[in-house]
Amino acid sequence: MLIAVTGCDKRDCNGDLDGMWQLLEWRDKDDVVKATKEDMIFYCFQLQMASFQRQSGEFFIRTSMEATPEKIRIYNPIEYIGNGHDKIQPMSILSEVGVPEDGILWVQTLTGSTMVLKTDGQDILTFRKY
Repeated sequence: MLIAVTGCDKRDCNGDLDGMWQLLEWRDKDDVVKATKEDMIFYCFQLQMASFQRQSGEFFIRTSMEATPEKIRIYNPIEYIGNGHDKIQPMSILSEVGVPEDGILWVQTLTGSTMVLKTDGQDILTFRKY
């Protein structure tokens, strides 16, 4: 019985990162605001998966991810194309929600309620736990 109970154990494994995050502000390297909370962009992290949603335009993409305390690596964006089928998309599809083509997001701040990420291109993305 103990084996059966632990065999289905899928606990969150990413600490404060796990859960849904709402983008509050996205600034580029020139300090230009590219998006705010009114753009309704959400990131969700669980296990080794991430999803990205932008409510305007019905954008929803799932990905694989690896997370360390210093960085998050996003890869293999998958889009549902209907009839029970998914299709791997290019990384560039995530640019509209702030994920760079290399998929690397550097963790600047991560608490139970606040997250700040930085890209190699110097974009800063600020989130609140949703």
